Amino acid sequence: MKKAIIYTIFLSTSALILLNRYTALYINNSIVHFIILYASALSLVFIIAQFLGKLKSLKSRLITALFVGFSCFINAFLTWAGDWKTQNILYQNINNPHKTVEFQMRGDRFSFGYKKRIVNRTKLFPAFDWTTDIDTAAINAREWKKNEIYVNEMNFHSQNTVD
Repeated sequence: MKKAIIYTIFLSTSALILLNRYTALYINNSIVHFIILYASALSLVFIIAQFLGKLKSLKSRLITALFVGFSCFINAFLTWAGDWKTQNILYQNINNPHKTVEFQMRGDRFSFGYKKRIVNRTKLFPAFDWTTDIDTAAINAREWKKNEIYVNEMNFHSQNTVD
C-alpha cells in the first residue's frame, strides 16, 4: 500500500511539473509549485532508496526529507523568475467568465525591470491556469466583452496602462 501511494505521488506531481514546463498549464502560486516540486523529488528519492534497500529508519528518512527540502529550496531560489501578476483585465469571455485576456507583468529576480505579456487566461483550479498568447487586434467582439479592469497585483503606486 505504501508503495502504491509513493508511486502515485511521484507520477502525479512529476506530471504536473512537466505540464507546467512544457505546455500552457501555469501554476500561478509559488508555494503550490514548491510543494509539488518537493513531493516529486522526495517521492523519487524514496523510490530509489526502496530499490537500493536504504532509508530503513525514521531518522534517516527525516534527514533525507530535510536535505531534499533544502535542495528544492535552493533550486527554486536560483531558477524561479517570479510569478506572473495581472495588472489589467482587458477582456472577459461572454460565455465563460473564467476566461479572460489579461496584461501581466513579472519582476526579474536578478536584473532590473519587468517582463510583460498579454495572455488568454483560463482559470482551471485555484492555483492552476491555462495561458496562451493572444493578439488583441484579432479579438472577436461577439465572444469577448471589453473590461479594462485595473487589478494591480504588482502593487504599483500609480495606475499604469498597457504599453
